[in-house]
Amino acid sequence: MMEMEAVLIKAKNISSAWSQLIYEIYKKGEEHKPDYNTMTKRVHATIQIEDVNTNQVNPAVPFGENLIKKYKEELTEEYADWYISLPEDDKRKFDYCYAKQLFRYGETAYNTLKENVVNLRPGSRRHVGVLWENEVHIPKFEDQPCWIAYKIELINDTQTRVYILYRSWDAFGGFPANIPAIVEGIKKVFREQDLPYEIESLIATGWDTHIYDADLQAVEKIFKSNELCPLCKCIMPKHSFIPTTKGRACPECKKSM
Repeated sequence: MMEMEAVLIKAKNISSAWSQLIYEIYKKGEEHKPDYNTMTKRVHATIQIEDVNTNQVNPAVPFGENLIKKYKEELTEEYADWYISLPEDDKRKFDYCYAKQLFRYGETAYNTLKENVVNLRPGSRRHVGVLWENEVHIPKFEDQPCWIAYKIELINDTQTRVYILYRSWDAFGGFPANIPAIVEGIKKVFREQDLPYEIESLIATGWDTHIYDADLQAVEKIFKSNELCPLCKCIMPKHSFIPTTKGRACPECKKSM
């Protein structure tokens, strides 16, 4: 039996973080069969992203920017209000809703994210939100929230660092949609509360960060015709690399030299 690999990824942007993450899982991941019998390759991952605002979506991501835009719209207080207004038997309701957990937490109807944001203090480690409810989610066999907690840290007068924790994390199809959406959801609350904050960096940890067996063929296909740029660590077509004095570089890195 393989040991579960622990990986630390430092990335300039979300595109680079996703590129490095699926590469690490593809090359080093432990084969794992969860109790619902869907095989995965997995690692324990901690990912530090410097710039969450630019270069969010790598061209190799398995869906387009329209889906990511839609996901961003669903991680808002307005979506939570709409979702809660639906009757319990409405077919548009599903097993868990991140917006509901984030903005109208559990049975308390307490807007955890907004309260954390308006009460931020430099140096405080208390601005935490938990999206997991033991009494609700433990008895369920599956379909529990994957994203289970966050923390916002105020570093100085205007800059924050966001921490995210996943109990289980789909690296291939989940990461490229949910990280930009979480970033946009938090920034939207900053704007609505008329606060001068920006996200200086983001650190995400996934206890079980995986690629599903059904997606491994797609990942293998990506790395047959693409590779990581040695400089920015983003997935780029092999034929696009350009020789430079610093070695081979992708077109974007070449432009910035």
